[in-house]
Amino acid sequence: MHLEQYDRIRDRIAAEGWTPAIETQIALFICAAKAVNLPFLALAGAAVPPVFAWPGFSGGTQDAGPGGVVWQYLNAQLFRESEALTLLCRITRWSPDPWVYARSMAIVAPISAEAARVGLSSLQRDGQTPGLETLAFGHALLAQVRLAPIIPPSEAQAPFAVALTRIEQENGRLLQTQIRLLKDGYAETPLAEREAVIAAKVALVEAAFGRFLDSLAA
Repeated sequence: MHLEQYDRIRDRIAAEGWTPAIETQIALFICAAKAVNLPFLALAGAAVPPVFAWPGFSGGTQDAGPGGVVWQYLNAQLFRESEALTLLCRITRWSPDPWVYARSMAIVAPISAEAARVGLSSLQRDGQTPGLETLAFGHALLAQVRLAPIIPPSEAQAPFAVALTRIEQENGRLLQTQIRLLKDGYAETPLAEREAVIAAKVALVEAAFGRFLDSLAA
């Protein structure tokens, strides 16, 4: 649960404040996590019928294609994730220290590599519908990357802290959408297979997030 790491980071921020180095480290990790979803969500939002007539979503043609129920879910996610990235990029006081960026790139490398591996190979046979691995990866990132616990009460009203809180609240809403898509959108896939895919993505994200917290607590 990262409780010890959260405590150490919170103590550090309480003592030092939101320094450019701390803000940059956090922003780079969150941006990497958010950027994973954007290409897939953009592709899904531009898809045409009958791409989104997924098994498990009742309603037949009303759920398929632009304007349908699933399209609305994915389109909303695309713009909310884009908004979170824009907010973070604008509010962050970026550090001039190149070492901060080099270290952050090494930490997010497993996430970037997995995104590249999943890539278009994770799309279903029609070449447009987001595949199970893609949504499971997005689900893991939303579920595991939690930064609200690092905010000390004394620094909770700082602009960067307020932005983090807003992003985390929105993540909770997006996560509910991901859960429904994973549950209903792949009803024909055996439950054990779905759970195995999700567990693998969660483990990968959890490991990367743990390394990130260690670097932030140092």
